[in-house]
Amino acid sequence: MDGSSANVISPETVTAIVAIAFDDTFAHVYPDLRQLIEDGFGGPDTRRGALEFFSAEGDRLLPVFGRAWQLVDLRVSDDEPDADRLRQRLAAVVDHVTTFLRKHPEVVEAAGLTLDEAISQLPRPAEQNLAEVLARFPHLATAEDDGAIRPLDRGGWFHNSLHAAGWTH
Repeated sequence: MDGSSANVISPETVTAIVAIAFDDTFAHVYPDLRQLIEDGFGGPDTRRGALEFFSAEGDRLLPVFGRAWQLVDLRVSDDEPDADRLRQRLAAVVDHVTTFLRKHPEVVEAAGLTLDEAISQLPRPAEQNLAEVLARFPHLATAEDDGAIRPLDRGGWFHNSLHAAGWTH
């Protein structure tokens, strides 16, 4: 990529990065590019399919790869931001996880929840704005966090359910 059709992202302009499966079966939120790469997205992809990246505002982020095909940067595309479309895609991820949990309630029962309790805690993209939805998706801790693992954070049952439904780190 020569950079002429996209702008390099900066920490001031992208407050979070959404990694979402092309088929809307998986999503994680990262506070920055460094943490996204450290979580395993920097090397050759071993997941079951392509991932797409978006800012918390709905900007499509285009991957920039190094010589060994490792992710080294993300650039904001020239496409108009589409927060509603991103929210729809996240709704599809929630639907996928809900269907999986209904077939495998033992995933949440291991966390001490009933199926109904777990489903009631999932993000509700049709009812929440994009910022509220993203806050409920698994994400890595930031410097402001107290370090506690919450049900919807990395290591919680929603995070584990996303992976149990077919994705790995």
